[in-house]
Amino acid sequence: MPEIVKFQFGISNMYLIKDREMILVDTGLEKIKEKYNDAFLKSDVNLEDIKLIVITHGHTDHFSFAGELKKMTGAPVLCHRLAVTALKTGKSPEYVPREEKGKEFLELIGTLDLTPYGPVDPDLTFEHEFDLTPYGVSGKVIHTPGHSDCSSSVVLDSGEAFVGDMLIDSPFTGEMRLPYLASDESRLFESYRKLLGIAKIFYGGHGIPFSKKEMLELIRKDKSPEAKRL
Repeated sequence: MPEIVKFQFGISNMYLIKDREMILVDTGLEKIKEKYNDAFLKSDVNLEDIKLIVITHGHTDHFSFAGELKKMTGAPVLCHRLAVTALKTGKSPEYVPREEKGKEFLELIGTLDLTPYGPVDPDLTFEHEFDLTPYGVSGKVIHTPGHSDCSSSVVLDSGEAFVGDMLIDSPFTGEMRLPYLASDESRLFESYRKLLGIAKIFYGGHGIPFSKKEMLELIRKDKSPEAKRL
């Protein structure tokens, strides 16, 4: 069973997956290198043991420190091919609200400094899925579009899924929920359907992990017509 360590840097989570080898999922939005060094030191992590850095999508709070972590660890950076432009330019894809509250959410994030620490050139890209076995982790990365066209998820053979912003904590209520933003709502719910078929624990880019049962309850509470068809 892999060990999972969650770090929060700024408003976003970074995950360390320890299996036969170690990989990182996302980087958070912190801009102070010492905070990363301190976190790794406290977790007894040798940076050279990290074999891969996976970015779930192209919003800057998920890849802000990827370039620096690439230098610190020597690990390649992986993303979906549609996220390459965002990572190379340091500019997020368009934020698209998926409900009335989403417009308020857009206003809120407009007040935040989401400038990344720096852009990064991805070393590896994929189209549909990417096998993590050569990097010492039993699992894969799959394309799960909807929140953004370039969104992907890490799914371990043991049932854990790291889903980026498909699961978030609300800045308004503090409760876990589905995202306020979606470039394509129908594809978002298709991605939930795919993940619910293969995962049992969901780790979001913000907030705490949820079980499959809890994810299903969130989806049932959602007001989207797409949720009702799931």
